[in-house]
Amino acid sequence: MHVCAMSRRNITGLTWSVFSRLVGANRLGRRRHDLSRGLCTQEPLDLKELFMRHLTTRIKANGPLTVAEYMKEVLINPVTLIGIWCVYEWQQMGKPDKLQIVELGPGRGTLAADMMRVFSQFQEFNKAVTLHLVEVSPKMIQLQSQALTGSTTPDDTVAEYQSQKTKFGPDVHWHRFLDQVPKERSCFIAHEFFDVLPIYKFQKKDGEWNEVMVDIQEGGGLRFIMSRGPTTNAKAFLTHMTDSDERDHVEVSPESGNLVQKMSQRISDHGGRAMIIDYGHDGTKTDTFRGFKDHKLYDPLQNPGSADLTADVDFAYLKHCCGDKVKTFGPVTQNNFLNGMGIGVRLQVLLKNADDKTRKALLESVKRLMHPQEMGDAFKFLAIAPKDVDYVPPGFTPMTAHTEQKS
Repeated sequence: MHVCAMSRRNITGLTWSVFSRLVGANRLGRRRHDLSRGLCTQEPLDLKELFMRHLTTRIKANGPLTVAEYMKEVLINPVTLIGIWCVYEWQQMGKPDKLQIVELGPGRGTLAADMMRVFSQFQEFNKAVTLHLVEVSPKMIQLQSQALTGSTTPDDTVAEYQSQKTKFGPDVHWHRFLDQVPKERSCFIAHEFFDVLPIYKFQKKDGEWNEVMVDIQEGGGLRFIMSRGPTTNAKAFLTHMTDSDERDHVEVSPESGNLVQKMSQRISDHGGRAMIIDYGHDGTKTDTFRGFKDHKLYDPLQNPGSADLTADVDFAYLKHCCGDKVKTFGPVTQNNFLNGMGIGVRLQVLLKNADDKTRKALLESVKRLMHPQEMGDAFKFLAIAPKDVDYVPPGFTPMTAHTEQKS
């Protein structure tokens, strides 16, 4: 990114945080899938048993799966694994009678509905959970309601209700802010949420952190400028930076840090877990702010409001904001998480008896999900747990990356 010095005209610029709030659009793509209902778990199960129980219950309810459906279940639907991860962690908590599933930024409700379908396979767990969605848009609440209940809520009543019964059994509650969610044991899920929250950008010059801002360009349009010295924001938001950090350009999202602090405090006080899944890095990248339009990179300053704005999540910053009252695990890559959840073992089973066409399709699916140059390294997973957790949650044990399976 090219940044010019602060204009001598001293025109007031916009911080990136303000600019992204003004023109950014929330970009939340979701996975899709179908499952079915009802089975009770009496004793703690390992991941293999949980997954097999999920599959057999679906087959009993809906009949045999096609090979394509089976592949989607065991390989190319990470949401299924996220749902099973929640069930497993609930077992490790001692199977409490009540657990809130809290999703931040639930988009159209597709992820929430997919997870609830998984939960419905485990009757004991399904009876324990309630779903809480943190959402500010009435239009999105309407879409979420349709995905979760199967009914359409009229536009003139969408703002009036706060809870409904889902078609999967548990109730769903809507909240405008995290602070409105009851302070009880919760499993927080944030999937492609933090990467669209506003950021502040800073660039180092002559040993000092100056702020990158948005200004008017001569002749029309917008341009980047840099403050002539540290701003109040630089002094307030860069306190986590250490001397060992060699970056000369950083992006900070105080709003993200505040939310992570609140989740961590709740987990410390009331128990539970959190899983954050997003594009990001572990405190190593610099300038990641960008626009997307029609699935292509787009100048974020061109035609404000016409493109989605995003920045990679700084997971090192989020971990710093968690504090010392909880444990954090990761971030690990999607490759690492899926391997830890057993995708490699299931792939070997499928390949053993697959014909050439199916084998090729399987390997291509795994490559797309796992290869570092595809989705394998782009997505990161971070888990938060109480301080007294004495094990590494599934998927978060560091392991050698899987890239391609030989045919």
